[in-house]
Amino acid sequence: MSEQNQVAVGHEYDGIREYDNPTPGWWHLIFFATVLFSAFYWIIWEMDPDAPTLASTHEKQQAAVYKMQFAKLGTLKQDEATLLSLMGDSKWLAVGESMYKANCASCHAADGHGMVGPNLTDDKYGNVKAPLDIVRVIADGANSGAMPAWRNRLNGNELMLVSAYVASLRGRNLSGPGLANDHEVAPWPQAPAKPDGQTGSSNAARPAGSTGDGVSLAPSASTQPNG
Repeated sequence: MSEQNQVAVGHEYDGIREYDNPTPGWWHLIFFATVLFSAFYWIIWEMDPDAPTLASTHEKQQAAVYKMQFAKLGTLKQDEATLLSLMGDSKWLAVGESMYKANCASCHAADGHGMVGPNLTDDKYGNVKAPLDIVRVIADGANSGAMPAWRNRLNGNELMLVSAYVASLRGRNLSGPGLANDHEVAPWPQAPAKPDGQTGSSNAARPAGSTGDGVSLAPSASTQPNG
């Protein structure tokens, strides 16, 4: 646009004149469309409790991954031998770690040193005397609800996997808060030895009720006695 066709607004600074150059109509159209869109966006995503969020989408995808993994694992027995075997299996410890970080890290810290919840990396415990007690504390809670019960939020396999990971944190000895009733606990027992020649990836000659890597499975309908 030539200077002759521009309309001066009467402002001049150091010889520089200000002209009236209004914002083009298409810019206003986009602006008002954005404002209108934001109103609908806020109603749908903030007011609708069923609207998907990043967190809910992640949980749904994570649940699908766990379902595939658990299909290979079967139903775990909640006994000490199974827990100790899981502690020695890096593959399942990684699954337990992801559950721990999703559900426990906000109170016990990502590395287990403790924040609101107590330190999980030393030899002192307030409600645990043996590895299987960790499963009980996670499932049923402790300290009058200060440690919430997770039985209704984690299934049996998830309880065992996250408990195995928590038990594996012992020995890191990071600095962190404890409980008033903390007491030193004897070292965890050794994991049961695997049968000779048996590997975690072999399906041959697998004993009944075993995954092949030393982890015990609960009896299924096909393995339970008929009476």
